Amino acid sequence: MVIMRNDVGIRHPTGELETKHISLVVYGDPNGYSAMAKTVGYPAAIASRMVLDEEIDTKGLVIPLTKNIYSPVLKRLQEEGLQFTVKSTISE
Repeated sequence: MVIMRNDVGIRHPTGELETKHISLVVYGDPNGYSAMAKTVGYPAAIASRMVLDEEIDTKGLVIPLTKNIYSPVLKRLQEEGLQFTVKSTISE
């Protein structure tokens, strides 16, 4: 089992503080892939396929912080059954 929780703070121009709570729980399959293989292997395989298919054409070291990279990766991870939940809290 892999459990991940990220809390990301966002200060809006209005001064409002939003905290996004992102949670992921993945279980391994006794007759298939471990949770670690799914959470590490799937993203690496998806990104590799994107490079081979020239969806990612940036040269050199690339980190997935741009929407044109992380958005399709997250969509394909969801198609593989890796679901995450996002909740927000707002404070002033």
